[in-house]
Amino acid sequence: MRHPHNYRRPQPRDWGGITFCVLCALAGCRAPSAPDCTAVSNHLTQRVGHTVPSRTEPAQVALPPGAAFEDGVTEDEAVAIALWNNAAFQELLVDLGVARGDLIQAGLLPNPEFVYYWPMADKPFKYLFDFPIEAIWLRPIRVKSAAREADRTAARLAQAGLDLMRDVRQAYADVVLAKERVRVAGESVKLRGRIAELAEKRLKAGDISPQEAATARIDALQAEQDATRIGYDVPVLEERLRNLMGVGAMRGPLPLDPSPPPPCQTFDADALTQEALATRPDAVAAAEAVAAAQARLTFARLGWVRFLGVVDATSGKASHVLGPALRFTVPLFNRNQGGIARAEAELERAVRNQKTVANQIVLDVQRSHLQYRQACAELDVLLVKVRPEVEAAIRRAQAAYQEGNVPIFIALAATQQLLDNYLREAVLHGDLRRFWAELERSAGRRLPPLPAPAATAPPMSPPVAPSAAADNPPSKFDLPKQSAPPTARVEPIVSAACSPVAPRPVAAEAPQWTPVRAKP
Repeated sequence: MRHPHNYRRPQPRDWGGITFCVLCALAGCRAPSAPDCTAVSNHLTQRVGHTVPSRTEPAQVALPPGAAFEDGVTEDEAVAIALWNNAAFQELLVDLGVARGDLIQAGLLPNPEFVYYWPMADKPFKYLFDFPIEAIWLRPIRVKSAAREADRTAARLAQAGLDLMRDVRQAYADVVLAKERVRVAGESVKLRGRIAELAEKRLKAGDISPQEAATARIDALQAEQDATRIGYDVPVLEERLRNLMGVGAMRGPLPLDPSPPPPCQTFDADALTQEALATRPDAVAAAEAVAAAQARLTFARLGWVRFLGVVDATSGKASHVLGPALRFTVPLFNRNQGGIARAEAELERAVRNQKTVANQIVLDVQRSHLQYRQACAELDVLLVKVRPEVEAAIRRAQAAYQEGNVPIFIALAATQQLLDNYLREAVLHGDLRRFWAELERSAGRRLPPLPAPAATAPPMSPPVAPSAAADNPPSKFDLPKQSAPPTARVEPIVSAACSPVAPRPVAAEAPQWTPVRAKP
């Protein structure tokens, strides 16, 4: 049995040291890392094969690897340059920094508070520490909500990148189409000018009335007016493309190197729709918004609780005496009813917005697919049915005119139909580019194009006059010269043919600027 004098009273625990160690351990808890530009870049790389730079200078133009102006800008290069330099998109990317700051703030614990009471007569001095203990179990809820918001921001910016790519590709297609329209308009001016010259010669010979000659002359002037108007469409559309690419301040030429339009192919629109509903970035962002709203509702139901841990130190007879204490909220009147109601409304709005986004995705995919199929079907009719008929009509008109059976205006009218046919083909090729860009944006990824299908009908050779020399073939719009009426000598109407299939690269000088080439 131990002697009473050997018995040692248990020493009071050092609650201040214990509390300090606990707080230090809690302060070491780190929130999950927030997505940055790398996350958005990975999104776009997996979907469409393009990247986003980690940071660019606002006052400089940064060219992505492989992009250059000197050898002509392809469609993919235009998209890559836009993702690196478009001011509005770069402004949106700053939201990642805001989301990162919110996530860091959500993971921080509040600082403990210190209170000191000066000693007075008959009242010993006292000091205490208090710490809101509820912050410990509320922290994971706050972090979860902020992390969901950060993921929603990254998905939303990935969708903004897809939208920018769609806009750039459609603007690129508009510029290519405008240049084709300028070429066809030039050919139309030459053709109608030759008609007007022929009419003047026939008027002088007394074969037609002044009214007929005036009609031909007015038609030629209207064609010149149309060509003048169409000529200004190219710089206007180029300015829009420059703006989307973020190179509007650069005033050098903008040479384009367009590729052929995508070949027509068949897709399962319903399968694309289901895939887009599950994987498109705006659908993912809507789902993240719902999860964040659910986390905020949970926080609203618990966040009103105040539960403070207090460590009190008071001077005693011998030394300071530390004692723990608790202070908590008694929920008699305020249980955050208003905050809970607001959180419930925000959750309902997020759920309904998710349904709205889903409906928009269905509309986008189905509509863009139908528009793409419409352009393909119309182009097929144009090339397989209309084009052969027009070319056959030209050959018949040329042969009849050569034999003296029809007037020259019949042959010229047939040639004008061929010009209109080539213009319509250029418009349909532009539609294919635009609808293909919209279809890929609607699906949320790059669709693999099929190899160019074999021609459904053998290509027809352009109409050639029977008497043309083999070493000097005329244009497809030329008319024969042997059987011209004695009152007017018929000469070639058009000197060059329009390209019926793919736009040719536009030759231009090198740009008069030196952009900064940045590293990804």
